[in-house]
Amino acid sequence: MKRQKGQIRRRRGFRRFFVFSSWVGLVFAALLLASPSDGAQTLRVSIPAVVRMEGEACALSDIATLQGSRDLTERAGALLLSAQNGVITREQVIDALKVSGLEDVRVELKMPATVRVEIAAQEDLEKEDIEKEDIGKEDIERENIEQEELAGRIKSLSSWEGEVEVHYRGSVPDGRLVSPASIVPGTSAATLKFQDAAGKERSLAVRLTWSQPALILTRSVKKGEILKASDFALRPIRVNRPGVYASAASQAIGRSPRKNLSQGEAILLNLLVEVPIIEKGKRVTILVQSAGITVKTQGEALENGALGDSIKVRNTASKAVVTAVVVTDDTVEVKVP
Repeated sequence: MKRQKGQIRRRRGFRRFFVFSSWVGLVFAALLLASPSDGAQTLRVSIPAVVRMEGEACALSDIATLQGSRDLTERAGALLLSAQNGVITREQVIDALKVSGLEDVRVELKMPATVRVEIAAQEDLEKEDIEKEDIGKEDIERENIEQEELAGRIKSLSSWEGEVEVHYRGSVPDGRLVSPASIVPGTSAATLKFQDAAGKERSLAVRLTWSQPALILTRSVKKGEILKASDFALRPIRVNRPGVYASAASQAIGRSPRKNLSQGEAILLNLLVEVPIIEKGKRVTILVQSAGITVKTQGEALENGALGDSIKVRNTASKAVVTAVVVTDDTVEVKVP
């Protein structure tokens, strides 16, 4: 049986009257953000102390019992919630409702302060996958094409060169994608807004998984050890932030880690340091080039420097201190305009 799918609507401004009640049914707070009109509609939301989710994010309707008009329950039920450290808090639900766009609605919320989240067992997910196989091949192919096209749009919005997986309920609304204008790579969830030819707007909540090629160590490496090409291989990994892992051999070869790294570990850029090829106190040749003339003199390095670094050096003869660029392990060059 095909999974039940719902539509996600856009989150908008917040002006409504709330009554929040605890799990035992006692009213614990009343917040008036804007005076509701007479006869305001009421939405009742009830969430148990323990809920089950497929991943770290879900729609409100997946974990809550909603009572109210069909329009209210559909819009509120589409709100996206994310588990944090295995729980969903009352404050998270309240914050989600505050930006839901349900104008002049009285909301009654009944839930404990903290709801424990249980991730669906692997066998349950496998069962759902088997059920999905019963869907006609044509439907599956159409869904796959739809997902690939949407992933392409998101990659374009984010200028992401890696891969992104898009998870959502329902189908992608017709029309062009009008919001958001951009998506930051690594964003775990977003609400997409579409507008059809008639100007009607629809929204779709999505969960995103980002991946990119990264350098993975083929052996364990000790702190300070110089990396070479045979020490790593390029493999795709999931990432939460762009630009964190080394993704090209040139970013690692000739550098060394700040700490011991294990085989199979992705190489973090902030753990790599340049290896000095000139150390403080070393005698060096200073090259000065100007107007096609090259002058050589001897000097002393006053700082450690890796290839391409700018360091201070002292001219042995004149005792003048100048800034020069490291070009070899015993030569520096002074740039003259």
